[in-house]
Formats: sequence, C-alpha cells, structure tokens
Amino acid sequence: MKKKKLEMMLQGVENYKNPKASLEQYLTPATIASDILFFAYSLGDIEDKILADFGAGTGIFTIGSCILGARKIFSVEIDPEAIMVLRKNLEEYKCSAEIMNMRVEEFNFKIDTVVQNPPFGAQNRHADLPFLEKAMQVANVIYTIHNANTAEFIEGKIVEMGGEVTHKKFYDFPIPYMYKFHRKEEVKRRVVLYRIVRRRF
Repeated sequence: MKKKKLEMMLQGVENYKNPKASLEQYLTPATIASDILFFAYSLGDIEDKILADFGAGTGIFTIGSCILGARKIFSVEIDPEAIMVLRKNLEEYKCSAEIMNMRVEEFNFKIDTVVQNPPFGAQNRHADLPFLEKAMQVANVIYTIHNANTAEFIEGKIVEMGGEVTHKKFYDFPIPYMYKFHRKEEVKRRVVLYRIVRRRF
C-alpha cells in the first residue's frame, strides 16, 4: 500500500462527538497519522507486530495499524464516549482491536510497538509523561508525539528511562477551534515525533 492511499483511507475516521478539553482531545490529522504509520511500517515496526495505541481516542492510529497488518492491537482509552466512536470506526473499517477503557498507567502487557499522540500538556503540565513512561516500560519501540517546545526536557527523560532516540520528525499540527477558550479558527502547533528504542529491560 502507498502512503497516499493510507492517508485517503484514514480521512474517513470519525472524529470526537463530545471532545473534552481536560483530556486535550484532538483528532490527529490523516496527513500526519499516515506519515507516522507508513514510516513505522517501513522500519518493520507494525506488520505482524503486537502494538498498543495509547490514548487511542477515536482510533486513527489503531485503524491505520490494522490496515498495515499489525498482528494484535491494544487500544487504550480513558474516555467511554470516545470508545463508542472508536468501536463504530473499527466496525466501519472491518478492523479488530482489544479496547481497554483505562488509564495508560494501568496497562501492563509486554508488546512490540507503541504508537501514541499523548496530551501536549496545555491543560495539565507534563500530561504526556505518564504516556511516555508507560510506553518505555512495556514496548521495545515507541513512536510518540510531543510539543517541540519541550524537546530538550522530553529527550532528557527518554535518556533517563533507558531509551535511545533513533529518528525525529517535525510536523505543524493543526489545532482547530473546538473549545470555548480557543480564540482562533485554527492554530498550528509545532510538534516532534520521536522513534525510541528501549535499551533497558
């Protein structure tokens, strides 16, 4: 499958019905999700792998990983309303995943790969850290998105946790007008994707 075809398929993933600002719920755009997933696929980190999507939301990374041949997918999501949409999306795309309605801190399966877009910490400072910490505990390879302004801090944490950054990619992540505190129709936030290999087991 070509990346453009994957992007076109992911454009049909349904968005949040009732997004929650406290959870920083934003749908990852299909352009960014497809680029990340195709990149992970090209490095052998998706096909026939056991994968987790932390903070799965409505499932764009789950769906994309399914399309690209993941052997098993855990979709970890705390919000029951998001899970309702996730289930609908899975049915629509004829994909299967083990949905786990829990905090990421509660997840304890050993897996091959984590793909995640955690909260950037705009509402709760360092809200992305529990996602990173858990991913580093359970997976061999991690793909994780963070606010580029926190890069130095995050990269220090990755080293502390026994990880090695093998690749970095930058994106301009569009934040649409969704919440009452928003002032603009859309803003672009500079984010960085890390591919991390876990060195300590």
